[in-house]
This record gives sequence, structure tokens and C-alpha cells, in this order.
Amino acid sequence: MNMMELNNNQTINHPRKNFLRIAVISMYLIAAFWVLFAAHWFFRESDYRYFYAISGFSYAIVLAGLAFYLNKKQRWAWWGAIMFTGLNVILTLADQVGWFDLAYLIPSIAVFIIVLRSKKYLSQAPIID
Repeated sequence: MNMMELNNNQTINHPRKNFLRIAVISMYLIAAFWVLFAAHWFFRESDYRYFYAISGFSYAIVLAGLAFYLNKKQRWAWWGAIMFTGLNVILTLADQVGWFDLAYLIPSIAVFIIVLRSKKYLSQAPIID
């Protein structure tokens, strides 16, 4: 059976479709983490709570927005995601590295590599409807 014989109801599960889906979903998961981070700092008694809450929530909004437009195959969103996640990895390494930073660094590097490798699949149709 070739591609021309498939009905509209049948779908083919291409590895590239799954790869892009993993990239977009992992970006949404990291954004959800930052929303939780922001909420944690907002309700904490600290002099820095507003700074960390606003920074974390802003990061979540930008990352979710980039994931949304990356799903729509916008090349500028890919470049933005590469710069944004790469900067996040660099800043995580430049910070005082503790156990929490190391635990966050692994998914951050994974998202960076997945998004970096997904460039060749941007010409496909949107992956999450």
C-alpha cells in the first residue's frame, strides 16, 4: 500500500511526527514547571518573591508561545526556541549549581537538543491539532 491508496481516515505514524510532538510537548511541560515555580515564589515570604514570580511566569508564557508557534511550523519560533532554551541552559550552569539545578538541567538540555534536531521537520503539517 502506498501513500496514494490511504483513505482520509487512516493515519501513518511517522517518526518525524512523533519527534516534533515530543519537542512541543516537552516545551509545554517545562513551561508548566515554570508556572509552578512562579506560584511557589509568589506565595513565599521573601524579599525576592515578586521578582522570581514574574520572571518564572514570563518564562513560562514565552516558552509556551514558542511551542505553540513551533507546532505551526514557524521558522522564527524554532530560532527563538533555540536561543531561549540555550540561554536557559547557560544561565542554569552559570548559577550556583545545587541538586535542584542539576535535576532541572537534564530536561533543559534534552529539550534544547530535541528542538535543535527538529529543524529539518519544520516543513511538515502541524503536529498537534
